[in-house]
Amino acid sequence: MLDQAKDKWLRAVMYDRSLSPAARVLGAVLISDLLCQTRASDIDAFAQALCVSPRTTKRALNQLEQAGWLTIACPAKRGKPLHVALIDRPLPTSGPSRR
Repeated sequence: MLDQAKDKWLRAVMYDRSLSPAARVLGAVLISDLLCQTRASDIDAFAQALCVSPRTTKRALNQLEQAGWLTIACPAKRGKPLHVALIDRPLPTSGPSRR
C-alpha cells in the first residue's frame, strides 16, 4: 500500500504544471532514493542527485513546500540533515481537455 501512495504522490507532482522541472525531478528523487534511507539527507546530497547547485536545490525544495507537496521541519543549511515530510494531495485538475 505504501508503494501505491508513493506512486500517487509522484504522479501528482509530475502533473503539477506550476512546478519547475527541477522541483519535479527533486520530487522523483525524494520518492525513489533519498527518503528510503534511514538517515536524513542534506542539501548537498539532493544537489548531487539532481546534478545542480545547492542553491537550485533549495529553490526546488521551497517550490515543493509552497505548492503544498511537502513540509520541511527545520530549515536546511549546508551539511545539516534535512527533515522532509511529504503531504498527500489529490491530483491537480487540468484545464479543459483538448479535442
